[in-house]
Amino acid sequence: MKKHKMVIPNASERSRERQEIGKQIENVKIETRFGRNVRKLRKSKKITQEELACMCNCYQHYISELERGKRNISLRAAEMIAHALGVEIQDLL
Repeated sequence: MKKHKMVIPNASERSRERQEIGKQIENVKIETRFGRNVRKLRKSKKITQEELACMCNCYQHYISELERGKRNISLRAAEMIAHALGVEIQDLL
C-alpha cells in the first residue's frame, strides 16, 4: 500500500487562492448576483414577478429590473423581498 503525501499549502499560497476567489466574485456585480438569486428562489417557489411585486408592494417592472441586475436596491427593499420569499437577506447575496 502506497502512502500518499499530503500537500498543505503554505500561507502565501492560501492568500493567493483567497485573492483569486475574491476576484472571481468581484467580476459579478452584487446587483447581478442578488437578482439571479431572487429569480432562482422566486421560480423555485413558483411565484410570478407580478405576485412577488404584489407581496412586496412594488411594481412588476421593478422586480424585472432587479432580477436583471439593473437596480441598486435599498436594504429595506431587500428585506421585504427576502421576507416575501421566506429567506434571510444573506441568502440573496
